[in-house]
Amino acid sequence: MTIAERLIARLREAGLDLPEGSRLVRIYPSPAMRNEGAWSWSAFGPGGRELQIGSQYPMAELLAAERLDTMQVMSGAVGTDTDVFPAMACQRCQGTAVTACRICRTQLCGPCLTDHHHEGYGTPTSN
Repeated sequence: MTIAERLIARLREAGLDLPEGSRLVRIYPSPAMRNEGAWSWSAFGPGGRELQIGSQYPMAELLAAERLDTMQVMSGAVGTDTDVFPAMACQRCQGTAVTACRICRTQLCGPCLTDHHHEGYGTPTSN
């Protein structure tokens, strides 16, 4: 079984609706585009219909993740996309992390990110 076939099975287990005959297609964005959230793969149904499911994370990285999460994101005129990513724990409260600090890359949930500061960036660390 290929990496793409194994990931399709895992995505189905996670509750995503991928009809029989679906395939995952690698998209090769530049590293800068991927860092900005460009997908590295996208799902296509039978007949080549785009299913609006994909991820900036490589297929192998998602297969290696302990758990997967999904998020619905607006994609302009075409509707809603489903973004797939590895479920990560917030490194401060152990809740579900939704982002990483742009400076130190610490995985954080929304409330913990709000309170996360670095010397010289944003809110001062001392008065």
